[in-house]
Amino acid sequence: MLKRDNHSNLMVVDLTDKVSVSTGVPRENHAALRSGFVGYPANPRWNVTKFCAWRTGRQWREALAQGKMVVRRTDSMLVPATEQGDSQEEELPSSTILFASYILAGSLLAVGQAA
Repeated sequence: MLKRDNHSNLMVVDLTDKVSVSTGVPRENHAALRSGFVGYPANPRWNVTKFCAWRTGRQWREALAQGKMVVRRTDSMLVPATEQGDSQEEELPSSTILFASYILAGSLLAVGQAA
């Protein structure tokens, strides 16, 4: 679940069972990062660093939905779309597109029910 990357303080964190990311977010804030990525609301008792990690996860989820970030087919890593390369075929496996749509639809339903 947690591996060190080649860069100085970067760790590979599993955002979901199908998506990982390389990040410098401290280990104690990884749960907040995952919560933001899957669409859970922020916890009002979190400190500033946990809230920033949650917001980062939320921004990554939005970037994935907008096509600014993609999940690499080779290692399921979330990366910027420009880092992916020329091949459009390699960008997103269909299961990841469905999974991202499921996450977004679920979070929109939760927001609609809360209103």
